[in-house]
Amino acid sequence: MNVLMIICDQLSSKALRSYGNDYDQTRYMNEIIENGISYEHAYTSCPLCQPARASLWTSKYPHQTNVLSNLPNQGIKALGKELTTIGDVFSQAGYDCVHFGKRHDYGSLRGFRCYEEKQVHIPNERDDIAFDYETYFDINTLNQARDYLRTLDKDKPFFAIADFQNPHNICSYIGNYRKEDQVQPLEDLPKLPPNFETVDLENRPEFIKYMCCAHRRQSQTTSWDGEDYRRYLNAYHYFIDKVDAQVGKLLQELKASGKMDDTLIVLTADHGEGMAAHRLVTKYGCFYNESNEVPLAFYHKKLLGKKRVPGNVSLMDIVPTITDFCGLEVLKNWEGISLISTFEGEKISPRKYVIGQWYDEFLGYIVPGRMYLDDAYKYTVYHDQERVEEELYSRREDAFEQKNLAVEPEYETILNQYRKKLGSYLKKTKDPFDTLRSSYDAKYRQHTLGYAYHQGVNATLEYERLKKSQS
Repeated sequence: MNVLMIICDQLSSKALRSYGNDYDQTRYMNEIIENGISYEHAYTSCPLCQPARASLWTSKYPHQTNVLSNLPNQGIKALGKELTTIGDVFSQAGYDCVHFGKRHDYGSLRGFRCYEEKQVHIPNERDDIAFDYETYFDINTLNQARDYLRTLDKDKPFFAIADFQNPHNICSYIGNYRKEDQVQPLEDLPKLPPNFETVDLENRPEFIKYMCCAHRRQSQTTSWDGEDYRRYLNAYHYFIDKVDAQVGKLLQELKASGKMDDTLIVLTADHGEGMAAHRLVTKYGCFYNESNEVPLAFYHKKLLGKKRVPGNVSLMDIVPTITDFCGLEVLKNWEGISLISTFEGEKISPRKYVIGQWYDEFLGYIVPGRMYLDDAYKYTVYHDQERVEEELYSRREDAFEQKNLAVEPEYETILNQYRKKLGSYLKKTKDPFDTLRSSYDAKYRQHTLGYAYHQGVNATLEYERLKKSQS
């Protein structure tokens, strides 16, 4: 049995037709999802690249990998040998383990032979959208992966990862956006989401209220109106189209190799994208659906096709599921659980709850956060200065997370139940969240409430200026 894993960076499940988005026109990723086994609600363990990826490859929570942010130096050289990666398991089992494309793994791809990332520059296709490093890297990723599939060792199974950067190119689009450059007719743009406006912003945690002080891309949307957000969504879908075409070429190469019928194909992403919900863009420390839910699908000819599994799963479940499907030992110390029962007829995910974590993107704006969700409610909590700030959303009655029930007195009993549920998880996994405290300068959060009123400094931009001054 071979494995081909396809990863996109910053792809929300909410962006795909197979998950209900009627603007999406992509073909190949939707075919994998619609013809394989997919999951209704798959969550990242952290809405940030490096912690999410280290968690994915080790089936451990970020607090267990100690990869808490996107900093290149987390105080440790790399992941220790006490953490078993999926590369360790499959390389020791005799697989040729190869990785193409984006790493950002902090050593968690140990066991894989990682090909060098290179940029292949091409001209822009549209006057209003500029390519950046992500698109250039992806061309090389596809070329390397296709070359590998053309020269397979017929006597050795392979585990290949095609790790695409797009649709992450949307980040630089936001930073470079100018209304006067835009050319797409309004009637061709996506509609704004139903939760574009946050009707109870005053009831959200301070960290959420002033996200623009921490998140540079959010601060760059200060002057945006609804039309600007619609153009940003159009650009996001454009970059999804770009990576979907590359996924199609990769699948064609796999088919030409003669290995399609003996290969498990896995499609997912490291985290989602804000997609203008609550006026948020890209991803950061919020736990809203758009930036935390990702596509997850398994495709193989032996699987029962065209099956959508309700319930909740975590990206940490991918490693034990692949391992189990390939007949290898599922390690007991992995935090993820095998979803193999859903391959064999179980109608709902076996996972009872999902955890999300947040610490900081880089440096200088630490606000620790946790998410606990099950089928009924999503509970989030942040330690912000001396405050403990909470959110509670009904997953059955408030799919767009428009009413924070944590501030409603009649929900105090339910709120206490979810505090206890989170506490049980903290104790079980030795998560130090209760001891973590925020750390940021008082110069932030000095403007009028609302992202449109952002003024002053931004923590991420401050970090980048500091990094440049030291180089």
